[in-house]
Amino acid sequence: MRKNITFHLYLFLFVFMSGVQSFAQSNYKVQSYKYTDGLPSDNILSIDKKDGFLYVGTQRGLSLFDGYRFLNQKFLTEPISSLFLKNNVQYLSSGSRGICSLSNFYNQPKVITKVNFNDDNTNNDHYDNLFIDSKNRIWCSDQNNLKFFSSNGNKNWKIDESGNLSENKLRFFQVENEVWAATPKGVFIWNEKLKTLQKHSNPVLAKNAFVSGFSVSENEIFLTSFSGEIFLFEPQKGKISLLKSIQKFPLYLVKSFSGNDNFLLIYNKNEIYKYDKKLNKSELIFSSKNEIKTVFYDKETRIIWAGTNRGLQKIISNVESIENIHFSRKDNQTITTITEDKNRNLWMTNNTSEIYCLKMDKNIEVFHSVSPKTVFTNVFIDDKIFISASDGVYIVQNNQIKKVISLPFPVKKIIKDDKNQLWILSSKNGIKVFDSNTLKENKNAIQNSESYWKTNTSNDISVAKDGTIWLASWMPKDYGISFFDEKQHVFKEINSLKSFKNESKFITDYYNRITLTKNKNILFSGYGGWNLVSPKGEILRSFFTSEYKIANDHIEGIAEDSHGNIWFACAEGLYQYNFATDKAIRIFQLDGLENNDLTFGFYKFNDNRIAVAVDSGIQMLNLDKIVKTQLINELKLTSVKKDNVEIPVTSNEFNFDYNFTELDFNFSALSFSDNEKIVYRYRFSDEKKWNYLGTTPKLSLIKLPPSNYEIIIEAGDNLGNWQQKQLKINLKINPPFYLTFWFIGMMILLLIFVGYLIFRYLLNQEKEKSKLKQTIKDVEMQTLRSQMNPHFLFNSLNSINSFIVQQKSKEASTYLTTFSKLMRNILDNSRHETINLEKEIETLKMYLKLETARLDHCFDYQIIIDKDIDTEFVQIPPLIIQPFVENAIWHGLVNKKENGFLKIEVSEIQESMLNIKITDNGIGREASALLKKEQIKHKSYGIEITRQRIEILNPKNQILITDLDDGNGNKGTLVELNIMYYD
Repeated sequence: MRKNITFHLYLFLFVFMSGVQSFAQSNYKVQSYKYTDGLPSDNILSIDKKDGFLYVGTQRGLSLFDGYRFLNQKFLTEPISSLFLKNNVQYLSSGSRGICSLSNFYNQPKVITKVNFNDDNTNNDHYDNLFIDSKNRIWCSDQNNLKFFSSNGNKNWKIDESGNLSENKLRFFQVENEVWAATPKGVFIWNEKLKTLQKHSNPVLAKNAFVSGFSVSENEIFLTSFSGEIFLFEPQKGKISLLKSIQKFPLYLVKSFSGNDNFLLIYNKNEIYKYDKKLNKSELIFSSKNEIKTVFYDKETRIIWAGTNRGLQKIISNVESIENIHFSRKDNQTITTITEDKNRNLWMTNNTSEIYCLKMDKNIEVFHSVSPKTVFTNVFIDDKIFISASDGVYIVQNNQIKKVISLPFPVKKIIKDDKNQLWILSSKNGIKVFDSNTLKENKNAIQNSESYWKTNTSNDISVAKDGTIWLASWMPKDYGISFFDEKQHVFKEINSLKSFKNESKFITDYYNRITLTKNKNILFSGYGGWNLVSPKGEILRSFFTSEYKIANDHIEGIAEDSHGNIWFACAEGLYQYNFATDKAIRIFQLDGLENNDLTFGFYKFNDNRIAVAVDSGIQMLNLDKIVKTQLINELKLTSVKKDNVEIPVTSNEFNFDYNFTELDFNFSALSFSDNEKIVYRYRFSDEKKWNYLGTTPKLSLIKLPPSNYEIIIEAGDNLGNWQQKQLKINLKINPPFYLTFWFIGMMILLLIFVGYLIFRYLLNQEKEKSKLKQTIKDVEMQTLRSQMNPHFLFNSLNSINSFIVQQKSKEASTYLTTFSKLMRNILDNSRHETINLEKEIETLKMYLKLETARLDHCFDYQIIIDKDIDTEFVQIPPLIIQPFVENAIWHGLVNKKENGFLKIEVSEIQESMLNIKITDNGIGREASALLKKEQIKHKSYGIEITRQRIEILNPKNQILITDLDDGNGNKGTLVELNIMYYD
């Protein structure tokens, strides 16, 4: 059972903002601009283009448009009825000034011919339908006349006695060296030899009411009439032909469309048509209830601009990249599978009881199942058309659907191998193999267990070019890529191929679809990305959605294009992955897709097109054209504002004084495409990193310090393309006078001179102080050292003398050897301001060794150094500890009846300060003082000298002496030295 449905192919209009209109069965999308968008008026009278910017003449002045913003000419606020560009000078007809020229948008317009409202000749009030010929004569019309103005004089010809000529449009145009005028009173030609304007000699051209015309070639002139007719005039043959009649309204040719040899763009007061000259057919591309006043075609961007009495309309064609096929489907279910037969017909299913066949003749055949309960799931086309269904397999035969295999489970897909066998895939019930001719089942073809099929979910099956059968599945306990082993008659997972080490390369365990590449590899899509697998089962490439910031992880349809790029569909649009650049670009609604969720039907054609299922049918995408950039390699500065005050733009170089807060640069790529498709970035010339502005072409700089700046701006598109042409802005911000080089230079010289005088004075003072301090210090240190060295020498020689008197020669020799080493250390250390702690302790140990030996070991000693102190690097004054140790021995321990004990501890109490404790258990200072009175008086210089040395070296140094008494007769003395050290 089938039925025919005639349908229309048309480009879907994506409404991306409130100003966009859509028209049924149109290949164009339309965006409207009004007074609320910045236009001075909704009544658009004229349109032209200069330097890439759109010039819009309105009822209340002239406006410049860059695709983002309207900039209104501050001197022109009256009606601008006509615009004409010649030699990059914009000529215009002003309602209150007359004919003017404008070389720069910001300039005051130059009046060529003034209007005169003071005389009784109303023709001096009108200069309509401007045209500049090759000799720079300015042609125009008024209420009665055609006329021109030139440097050699002015001429006019009355052609209409009624005075209504200004109420109707007419067109001047050039044919070779002749100027033609298509008017409601016929066609007129300027005779250069006779210097006069004459009616055309052809009676049809002379008598009919024409409104526009232009010359495609010397022998091909098109004209349109007041009554909606299109004529072709061939001067060499003297032949005029009526080509087509479109309604009974004045029909105008769009002059800027004349460069296209195949088409004419024409319009009347409510409609715009594209007329095919070869086929003699017209296509309605735009209609409006509002009156169309003027139409301009931009050849560079291929955009049609229509001026109406209710705003400016931008009309863009997308027919080159996307073709929409909208048709009704059962329950409005989305198409789930798409397949092409050998006759290039498309077969589609949508999980209902209907099958759809899109014919080459633009008709759709709808096939219905006999049973409404039967659901068709897929189509396989070989020499026959096999259909997967919920209850088995069907074929299309004699335009009817016939069931050929009954199965107790739904069939998901059918393929045919190189042995002429049908492989019938189900989700949970395994795979059945049938002979494609006899339709008999080969029950022993596959030996996988029933639990294998029940555990896993099969999603797709495909046969590779080498005959291998591949399976994509969801395997909760394994990975989802399998191949059929013909020797063992089972499906095996490729992770079992240990030689390839595939385990870490799988993107998921849930694979959805399979497709083949031109070099015999296999692509598997799944949740989280896709894998590229070699015919032998090695994973060659793993594409993870997380690494490339893909908008959605659910990947379904996948294919390779003719350039080797990978295209894959997800729930957030279509992506192209380029191996050369290692980048993925996104195609989505902004690019013309009807909806972003493309996880349904997907098919790749051989001619580099892809068909995807959308809500209202399917869309055909031309892969080469859809990624073609809309950038035109233009980037220009539109306007500049300093503290919100407009600055005239005459070049890209600016010089400002420092006294401003904010500087705004507005610019545009001038492609006039969807603004969301163009992105911008900038950097200063001395920077390498780009700063991204997003889709807003505006750079705001706040409180820039005085300097010279070069700002580089680039434009790119949403596909990752960056155009070659850059916008470079040279900005100089002048500093205040007190920051200028000359002023700073003078002040520096003055400061240097004053500083020099002060420096000389302070230097002399400091020298005197330093000399005095150094003299005092040297004298003190020399005095101190001279006192220290004899003191040590006296005591040590007494010890040696004692051993000799007692005839202890061995002890004397040992003592003398130690004494010589001690003396060498003392003499060596005394030459340095500081020595390391290690040398100080070494010298101290020698001294203690000598003293214990001399005093017959009447005391023991212990030296403890904190392990955190690096004795090699800590620097202290030499011989700083020894005087206190000597004092403890001779005034505390020697007079003790039993053996004494001396302990020396070195630790760090704070950063760069040592704490040295010298503890003895002698008789104490009080008993020692009593003994001194009874003994021979001897003044000990050691302690006092050391105290003076410590204080001179650093005021932070301290000496603390504490008497020890535990109450049980045990006495002693504790001396603490807090000494600053140096590393």
